[in-house]
Amino acid sequence: MPHQIQEIWPAGMSRLAIPYSPAIRAGDWLFVSGQSASDLVTGLAAEAAVPEAFPYYQNAMAKQAAVLYGRVGAIVEAAGAKPEQVVRVNQWYVADMASPDYRKLDLTVNNKRYVQEKNRYFTKLSPPSTGIGVRGTLVEGAKVEADFTARLDGDMPEKVSAPGLPKPAAGFAEGVRMGKWVFLSGDLASDWKGNWGTGAYDGGELVGLAPEARTSGLFWGDEPCARQTDYILERLSRVAEEAGTSLALAVKAYVYLADPNDYSAFEDTWSKWFPDPSLAPARILVPNVEIGARGCRVEIGLDLLMPEAAHLKRPVVGGWAPKSKEPAAVRADDLIFFSGLMATDPGVGLAAEASPPPGLPHFGIPGKLQMRYILHKARRIADAAGVDLKQVVKATLYFTDLSLYAGAMEAWAEAFAGGHKPAVTAVEINRELWVPGCGVMADLTLYDPQEA
Repeated sequence: MPHQIQEIWPAGMSRLAIPYSPAIRAGDWLFVSGQSASDLVTGLAAEAAVPEAFPYYQNAMAKQAAVLYGRVGAIVEAAGAKPEQVVRVNQWYVADMASPDYRKLDLTVNNKRYVQEKNRYFTKLSPPSTGIGVRGTLVEGAKVEADFTARLDGDMPEKVSAPGLPKPAAGFAEGVRMGKWVFLSGDLASDWKGNWGTGAYDGGELVGLAPEARTSGLFWGDEPCARQTDYILERLSRVAEEAGTSLALAVKAYVYLADPNDYSAFEDTWSKWFPDPSLAPARILVPNVEIGARGCRVEIGLDLLMPEAAHLKRPVVGGWAPKSKEPAAVRADDLIFFSGLMATDPGVGLAAEASPPPGLPHFGIPGKLQMRYILHKARRIADAAGVDLKQVVKATLYFTDLSLYAGAMEAWAEAFAGGHKPAVTAVEINRELWVPGCGVMADLTLYDPQEA
């Protein structure tokens, strides 16, 4: 196993004093850590900065994106891969959440020039992606961070697009098919037209929602998130069918909610599409983020298997039973996708072991205690799957406050001492996870080729 999991370090790249690898090659997979326009030593790279004397002559997002994709190109090349083998991109844009005037459902991100730089890198096919607004990243002044997943099995991704579905731009692909895998972009309940300039506007609320996803708000029980979730899953189902598969073979779901108060409405609709949690995909469900179209409250992306690989999808039973409607983890071919993990105890919320004693608040490092407990839960799930937790190859870590990061990385370093350092992305959401007191949520992927 160790020889099948390799750290990827481009020549000349600075080695950080944290448990970090720029990327991990695991069999035919490449997982690239979150990248920004940092020089990895002092913060924002000099070539990404806009001169203070001429602040309006250059665009900061464009400069940062150029530096970001320069580094991504070096990492992908060092792994022996090509840009067209990338099958998923996650973008984390820094929204204006620190402003006291910020409100849920605000739109504060302008990603136009980032997308222009991205298209200069992906010249043949723009991979499936998500774009989410967050409160912050680890680099002061960074406007965007992005991580990447690639498949290096010799095939090239084939574009998948469902006829008749609205698209945000010409040439946009809702997903790609590559061998036994299908990857679908994060989808919103938008027709990419909205109600501007239509009779549906008439001076009322301006939204980017598709007409079929709108609610009137005129009656009790009118839940916008439920309608939007159903609309999105219907669209994703059509794209999956166009690829030759179905949502029944979804193995991982990436779900983002702008407002945590929408949880129950979302979950009710989700359970209609996936009535048996043991057959549902593993799921990361992230609250308090910015969604990229006015009025849109939820975004959903999926990884799926093709029918000929259906036997390679199995839920992991044992170790931990989530309170929400998903399995603790799903084995899919040579990967094991975990559902999101927090330092929770089913009976009390935040686990006692994950926080200092109430009367001794300074006797412990909160980030370290929470991450240690999260990894304890993850280890129990890995044991139930018959896998060593040290086979984690990718992690996305969501913080309510990035001041918890340093302590969390101490626990992370302990867990992965003596082996490879997984690819990691860390971002800060807008202050609140699902359980009061929980400040860290982990989304983990393990590599285990026994089923390949």
